[in-house]
Amino acid sequence: MADLHKRSEQLSLRAKLLVLLRLRRDPDGFTPSARDVSVATTLEGQRKPRLSHAQVNSLMNGTSSNPTSSTVAALAQALDAPAAFLLPGAEWDDLAALTVYRERPEVREVLRLMQGLEVQDILEICTMLREKRRRAGLSDDVPAIPPPPPGVDQPRDGRPRRLSLEEAAERAADYLEGR
Repeated sequence: MADLHKRSEQLSLRAKLLVLLRLRRDPDGFTPSARDVSVATTLEGQRKPRLSHAQVNSLMNGTSSNPTSSTVAALAQALDAPAAFLLPGAEWDDLAALTVYRERPEVREVLRLMQGLEVQDILEICTMLREKRRRAGLSDDVPAIPPPPPGVDQPRDGRPRRLSLEEAAERAADYLEGR
């Protein structure tokens, strides 16, 4: 997926859910199903999930796009993602930044310290960070949506496609005639 900093439109909830599912494929390349996500919303010690698989499915296919805050929290917990990523608005489309913000308390301290600084001071800090990344052997460019794990987008064996009526008739005729 292209870097979102270069995108002008914001991602829909459905698109954000598809991104998260794509990033959480299993080693065989399968994305979690609506039922898997529903089960993952079950709190420890509870038997019933917070979201039904039908509710998750309607969010994943876009027929429902205005979830409650508790639904967003449950989805975020189930998909191990920052809840803010599931909010509407282009300012919440940067999954990489939101993940770092959620997981690293020192990042929140850096952001608080930037409060009130002039733009040129913040740009100087960005330049220093880019230099530190170069010295660490990391890329200067950090995409807003991380790339999926290696091999995730490779073709996999699955159910064969359904035959058309004509193809099925041809196969039946060949079978009956011994071809």
